Amino acid sequence: MRIGTVVLAVFLLIYVAFQLMRYTGSSYSYQTVYSTTVEDNLSITGVFYRDEESIPVSQSGVLSYTYGVGEKVPIDSEVARLYKSQEAIDLQREIASLEDTIESLQRAQDAAKTSEAILPETLNAQIAQDVGELIGYRDQSNFTSLDTLRTELIEAFARRQIVVDAETDYTGEIEELQSQLDSMKARDDAVYTSYTSDVAGYFVDHVDGYEDICTTDALAEMTASDLDKFVSSYTSYAADSSHVKVVTDHIWNFAFTVTEDEALSLAEGRTVQIRFPNQSETVSMTVEELRRDVDAGEYLVILEGDLIDSYLLTSRVQACELIINTYTGLRVPKSAIRYEDGEPGVYVVLVDKMYFRRINVVYETAEFVVSAEDWTPDEGTALKLYDTVIVEGVGLYNQKDV
Repeated sequence: MRIGTVVLAVFLLIYVAFQLMRYTGSSYSYQTVYSTTVEDNLSITGVFYRDEESIPVSQSGVLSYTYGVGEKVPIDSEVARLYKSQEAIDLQREIASLEDTIESLQRAQDAAKTSEAILPETLNAQIAQDVGELIGYRDQSNFTSLDTLRTELIEAFARRQIVVDAETDYTGEIEELQSQLDSMKARDDAVYTSYTSDVAGYFVDHVDGYEDICTTDALAEMTASDLDKFVSSYTSYAADSSHVKVVTDHIWNFAFTVTEDEALSLAEGRTVQIRFPNQSETVSMTVEELRRDVDAGEYLVILEGDLIDSYLLTSRVQACELIINTYTGLRVPKSAIRYEDGEPGVYVVLVDKMYFRRINVVYETAEFVVSAEDWTPDEGTALKLYDTVIVEGVGLYNQKDV
C-alpha cells in the first residue's frame, strides 16, 4: 500500500511538471519552411491498343533487320533479309560500311574542290555534337543510328583535315578502300530472301500474339468489365520472332478501368501524365473517352498518345502510375497550423518575436499540408519560403516574445 502511494505521488509530480512546461509556453520547437512538390497518383494497369500489320518471316536461316525497333518504315520497303549464315550477314555489313566510308571521303574531297567555304570551328562543333549523340546512344543501348553517325563523323573529320591542310588528298585512301570493297564483293555469294512491308509505319522485330485482338476497332466495342477480364487472364509478354510487324499509326491508345469516384478527377480532353516502369520521363497523353459501365460500377478510361519509342511499342499489358495532379508549394507540418479569425496560418519567428502568417492549403496529407508559395491574402501576411515556423508550443499570439 505504501509503495503504491509513493508511485502515485511520483506520477502526479511528473504530470504536474509536464503541464507546467506545456502551459507556460517556455519551450518551442521550430522548423524551416522549404518548397516541395507532391503528386496525386493512381496505380493502374492498362492495355495498349494499336493498329499493327504482321509479316511472317522464315526461321530457317539468320535474319538481318533493315530497321531498328521504332524506326519509320516507308511503304513497300524491305524490312528484313534472311541469310543462310551469320558469316554472310557480317560480310554484307562490312561491304555496306566500306561503301559508306568511301562515299564520306568522296563527299569531303568534292567539297574541297568547290567554292564552298566552311570554318574549322563549325566542323569542330558538328564533330562534338555527333560524339555527344554517340555517347548518349551508347548509354541508352540504342545502336540503330550508329552507322549514320559513323559516316557523318568520317566526313566531318576528313573535311576538317582538308580545311586545316589544303594539301590533304584522299584519292589514295579512296582507291585503296575501293580495292578492298571489290575484293569483298567478289567473295560475296550471299543468297538471301527479302521481306517487305506493304504498309508504312514503325518497325518492331517480333509479335506478341495480340495484334489481331488489341486493335482500335476492338477497343471501340470494349466495356470496363471486358477490359478487367482481359487483364486478369493475361499472363505475360511473349515475344514471337516468327513474325515481325509494322505499327501503322503514330497514334495509339492505352485503356484502363477506374472506380466511379476515381473518375471524378478525370475529364475528356484533359492531358495527363503516365509514369511507366523503367522510363525516366513521364508520357503525356490525352483523355479521349470516359466510358461508363453501370453494371460494373466502373469507367473505362481511354487515353490517346503519340510518342513512339521501343518501350511503348513492345508493351501490351502494363502496370503504371497515373499522375492526376502535381502540387508545388511550401511544406507545412500540420502540428504548426493555428487559426486566427477562423483563417489557417502558422506562427513564425522573426528576431525575438513570433508573428502570425497566413497559409493557403492546396494539398493535404496526414502529416503535412502544401501551401501556395506565391499568393497574397486579403488580410495579414502570407508565409514565405525559408520562414522559421513554430511547430509545437502553446500560448502563441502575435508579437509575443520568444
